Amino acid sequence: MKLNGKRIIVTGGAGFIGSNLLKHLINEKTEVLVLDNLFTGKKEFIPPEVQFKNIDIRSDEIKEIIKDFKPDNIIHLAAIHYIPYCNENPEETFDVNVMGTRNILEASQGIDFFFASSAAVYPPLDGPLDENIIGPMDVYGKTKLIGEDLVRLYAKNAIIGRFFNAYGPNETNPHLIPEIIDQILCGNNSIELGNLSPKRDYIHVDDICSAIISLLKSNNPGVYNIGTGNEYSVTEIVDAISQILDRNIEIIQDPKRMRKVEREHLLADITTIQKIGWNPKESIYKGLNSLITAQINLYDNI
Repeated sequence: MKLNGKRIIVTGGAGFIGSNLLKHLINEKTEVLVLDNLFTGKKEFIPPEVQFKNIDIRSDEIKEIIKDFKPDNIIHLAAIHYIPYCNENPEETFDVNVMGTRNILEASQGIDFFFASSAAVYPPLDGPLDENIIGPMDVYGKTKLIGEDLVRLYAKNAIIGRFFNAYGPNETNPHLIPEIIDQILCGNNSIELGNLSPKRDYIHVDDICSAIISLLKSNNPGVYNIGTGNEYSVTEIVDAISQILDRNIEIIQDPKRMRKVEREHLLADITTIQKIGWNPKESIYKGLNSLITAQINLYDNI
């Protein structure tokens, strides 16, 4: 299916993944409307050619906005997803991630729907995780799993993408990789981190965006892992960044940053999405290198 000329609504389009996705959608010559309350997103991330409405996904106005825009597709990215915040604010997280999703779905019945889910729906197991192994261990993962069930209940033609650990430009939360880079670029030769052994499947945001585009074009409903099939520990990420910057970085473990409950592995089995012809392009080294270069340029311009 071609996307050229399609009208697409992106919830959360001013956020990390959403703002990067807008560039891909513009390249596909789509007409885009962003719905975002700017809780973590930034209006300056939205290109001028993209329409924007500052609105909460729980608002009663959502139905009228969707009706007026007449979208061919809805890409639902809006959510509270920073794990520490979710754990500290479970009721708000449930309200936004579950009730907000239901509100969007009720207003968009009959419209092709992409739902951004998460690898947080999986249990803490070693080895690659396929789409059939379910067992969330935190508030965020549980809200995403409920969201998936709502999508199956309401949506006409639904694609569910389970994102693994995204990194790249326009990050709006202090996740691991931007936190490491920021500490180093501030001139520190030692950095404070928490747990060092957990391994994650880190995927560059451009690869996530290309996966979403490929899935929309495939028009093939289902559940898809969006990862790389490779995992790296915190220590390995620091080592890679040290090599890129040619600096020796000392890691200091800060007890305050240690998670009491932590999964040791989170790795995607990407067999299902590979069947539609998609594969990640960015290696971890290449992706980190481009991100660091962008961050250095940002610091130089401040």
